[in-house]
Amino acid sequence: MTGVRDPQQQLDSLRKYRQRRERETSIHDLVAQARQTAKRDEKRLGSLVQLWEQCIPPELAARTALTGIRRGVLHVLVDSTATGFELDRVLRSGAEAQLRAAYRGTLLRVRTKIGLHLND
Repeated sequence: MTGVRDPQQQLDSLRKYRQRRERETSIHDLVAQARQTAKRDEKRLGSLVQLWEQCIPPELAARTALTGIRRGVLHVLVDSTATGFELDRVLRSGAEAQLRAAYRGTLLRVRTKIGLHLND
């Protein structure tokens, strides 16, 4: 009888599969994920930042910050309502069309939000 194993060996082999595994406590995976996200965001926003600086007047661009692009909507923080209004006028006068034409990704619209505080 070659197929019969010792009961102790059977229990040992079952314990190997039934025990709880130790939790992974290192931050390696978290750091790798953050690095990958940062690279992806830089790749997506890097060219858009350059286009933004070309299409928007420098004195206005200095009072804005690009926070991200999601589902084709570019999110921009502005420092005041006056800046938001001025940016809206510039975008409607053709800057948004220039951004759309030059950006390789999908850009449907630009959404502004007040909340940037520049302390420089």
